[in-house]
Amino acid sequence: MEVTEFKVELVRTVDESYPIVVGRGLDAKVVELASRGDLAERRIAVITDTTVVELAGKSIARALADAGRRVDVLAFPAGEPNKVRATKEALEDQLIALGCGRDTLIVAVGGGVVTDLAGFVAATFTRGVPYISVSTTLLGAADAAVGGKTAVDTPAATNLIGAFHQPSAVVIDVDRWLTLSDAQIRDGMGETVKHACLGDVQYFDALEDAFVTRGMSPAEFVRDDGLAELVARRNCEIKRDFVVSDVHEGNRRMALNLGHTIGRALETAMGYTMSHGECVAVGLNLQAKWGVQFGYLTQGEADRIERLLRAIGLPTALPESVTVEAIMDAMTHDKKGKSGAIRFVFERGIGDMMVFDDGALARPVPSEEIADFLRSAI
Repeated sequence: MEVTEFKVELVRTVDESYPIVVGRGLDAKVVELASRGDLAERRIAVITDTTVVELAGKSIARALADAGRRVDVLAFPAGEPNKVRATKEALEDQLIALGCGRDTLIVAVGGGVVTDLAGFVAATFTRGVPYISVSTTLLGAADAAVGGKTAVDTPAATNLIGAFHQPSAVVIDVDRWLTLSDAQIRDGMGETVKHACLGDVQYFDALEDAFVTRGMSPAEFVRDDGLAELVARRNCEIKRDFVVSDVHEGNRRMALNLGHTIGRALETAMGYTMSHGECVAVGLNLQAKWGVQFGYLTQGEADRIERLLRAIGLPTALPESVTVEAIMDAMTHDKKGKSGAIRFVFERGIGDMMVFDDGALARPVPSEEIADFLRSAI
């Protein structure tokens, strides 16, 4: 038989634009967003966790039901250890048992664990259904809510299995931050400082004024309308600007990994006993120190970053209980590892990113060089 080859022409232009709404008391706004366009006729599955279901999940479900929508609430056990394939499978089985199908709208209510997991469910359930991300934590609003990266964790690394699936809308209700503990607020500030470092020196100045100069506490911060709105909005705006220019992380979006190459590996090596924001803060501080050695920023700029992180109450150094070998093992399993080298992003000063050969924002660094730096940091 003669070998034949032919082509499937499949060129698509897809508009995946969506609104981001920031404010206080936004349950009614969730109802309104869920009524726009082809979302209006869909049945709704609110996916949340066993903590947030009482704090926000049920109230949003009631608001949707009062508007005449058919609503089911699915709550999985709270916590990062449950952001795994088994939980995703359990949620999918519940959706199937409820009779949900391609006519379903998922409303994810919670922090980053919920929006990551529920977004991944939405990406694959009946080959994809729409979802609205209702972020209830500062960390989730800064990190997971915007960008369409959905995933679950594995023993090898966090967020190793997932899909790009953009939400239909993102809602950040700052009133939900009033229910957070000081530790949870500080957790979100790790990602917040990262955004300022990579994208906006004036934003960094504002954070520095609040936490270093004025000594603002986490509780004072979330009750300050001006600063809370600034943080919620600028985090989303900065992340949006990187995402829209590079949806699938080909180059520019990699800047959002600032502090994460070490931070994610530390998180895994510590068995998730340190929070994500704490690990990012350590990674952010270490890349700044390393950047000074490379000439990417001054010692004074690195000192400002460390001083801000400390004023917020975040850690800045590797804990004595972790080994370099454990961090490197986690790092080489991460998606940033390639051909014996790890792709690293570095900031240039405060508020900008280094650009390397051919416009790349990430430069490969040999694993041995990274391990040597980490040993010197310990």
